[in-house]
Amino acid sequence: MSADDRLATVRSGYDTVAESYARLLPDAGFEAPADRGMIEAFAAYVNAGNIRSAVDAGCGSGRMTWLLSSLGLDISGIDLSAGMIAVARRTYPELSFEVAELSDLPYADRQLGGVFAWYSIIHSRPKDLPRIFAEFFRVLAPGGYAMLGFQVGEGRRHLSRAYGHDVSMEAHLFTPEVITDYLTVAGFDVIAQMTRRPGALEKAPQAVLLAHRPAMATALEAAMEA
Repeated sequence: MSADDRLATVRSGYDTVAESYARLLPDAGFEAPADRGMIEAFAAYVNAGNIRSAVDAGCGSGRMTWLLSSLGLDISGIDLSAGMIAVARRTYPELSFEVAELSDLPYADRQLGGVFAWYSIIHSRPKDLPRIFAEFFRVLAPGGYAMLGFQVGEGRRHLSRAYGHDVSMEAHLFTPEVITDYLTVAGFDVIAQMTRRPGALEKAPQAVLLAHRPAMATALEAAMEA
């Protein structure tokens, strides 16, 4: 399957489940206390910086976008699924949402103080992650932060049923060590990590990483910008 076909499959799957997803997960109340602690830390770090603008990259129905807005961030959302974006715009008309891909964010270089990717990379193949993380790094201002949530494991699993609908999507599992390595190659420093056992409705352990774009440019970046 080509990259375009894979993205089209993921887009179609989330278009199909968008309304049911919004009914089953109407807000951020599903998140575990440990998850909320990491999310609040991310918001605090971004709020303490010079740029409070951030993107919820893979925002789905917008429920986490709204949470981050309530924590003081100037937040907008992007998602591959037009169906999800339609739900987000209807539910949170005061916020901005746009259809876009993780690897092609509609923001200028160094425009944002934060990138929030809450379970957004789970449909990305390992070989896609360098491009995605390079894009996160590009849009972040020096000193900005990225947060990623994902399911812990190795390999992939096929999803044939989700939120009451028949779908056909591949979900990838990653260890925190693998994601940390990819982020490091992209130029990030991982400054905090949380892993927890699966909750009652979860099939795998969960992980959250908080990464920082260094405020000082590396020698390579400085040479490229000279």
